[in-house]
Amino acid sequence: MAEVPTTGQDSAIILDRGYRSYDGPSTGRGGAMAAVVKEGYRRVLGLRRKAKRKLFPWTLIALALGSAVLLVAIEWVSSTLPVSLDTSGLFPRYAGYFDFISTVALLFAAFTGPQLLVPDRTQGVLNVYFSRPLSVRDYLVAKGATFGAVILSFWLVPQLLLHLGFAALSPAGFLSYLGGTTDILWKVPAAALVYFTMHASLAFLAASFAKRVGNAAAGFVAVLLGLNLVALLLQEASSAPGTKWTSLLALEQHPRHVRDWIFDLEASATIPAQAGFGPEASLMVVIGMAVVSVLVVGWRYRRLT
Repeated sequence: MAEVPTTGQDSAIILDRGYRSYDGPSTGRGGAMAAVVKEGYRRVLGLRRKAKRKLFPWTLIALALGSAVLLVAIEWVSSTLPVSLDTSGLFPRYAGYFDFISTVALLFAAFTGPQLLVPDRTQGVLNVYFSRPLSVRDYLVAKGATFGAVILSFWLVPQLLLHLGFAALSPAGFLSYLGGTTDILWKVPAAALVYFTMHASLAFLAASFAKRVGNAAAGFVAVLLGLNLVALLLQEASSAPGTKWTSLLALEQHPRHVRDWIFDLEASATIPAQAGFGPEASLMVVIGMAVVSVLVVGWRYRRLT
């Protein structure tokens, strides 16, 4: 090994490795949050990733959009028949469509939440994010915004296709149909927001503690469906007055109960309604879950930093 020449004192050797300082614009906190959102979109939708990363999310998206197109196609076929046929009671429309794709939406939420949180934590990316002007709160807000944009679009875009399709096929005319169904413009987003709030709360709770994406997704689905079964069994096993409170454990049923309230539908089919609870109680459970999720997930990530 060659010796480094000295002149009585230790000499420093400066090597040019080709590094250059960043001289671009400084975007600050907003830019850091935008970077988190952008990366979240890419990860959830599999953009700029291998085909296998795209398969699951885009299959679910295709199912949601395809079901809306199918319902419009059925409406079109029935309108072309020589005999008038009313299909409004045979196939779901706006309110019923939430039930029609609820399973697909649940799977999509189970996939999205863990994909947004778990890899950052297990792959050591949090240290990179928090080296920027980004706080824990900013990070979680950006992740929640990504989840909201993706999941709410999953609910609302197919509903928009339904609305425009039914309007185009309406015997009264496109504009007349739109004018007569203006209540849909607030009912569908309101119901979608309730579903999103419950799904986001549980998905983020599961993803903030699980070490693997699959475990977080399985935990999310198991809690939603498992507590439904527990609440139903407890309701049927005992007639004691206090037993009705166990119906509030059916977390997956609460968005349905509130949705029925929004659309002025009979809510007797939901577990909380059968126990005698009104939609206001279900709405309070949804809000309560959101508050618990914000507090617990925030506490969890403050501990990580």
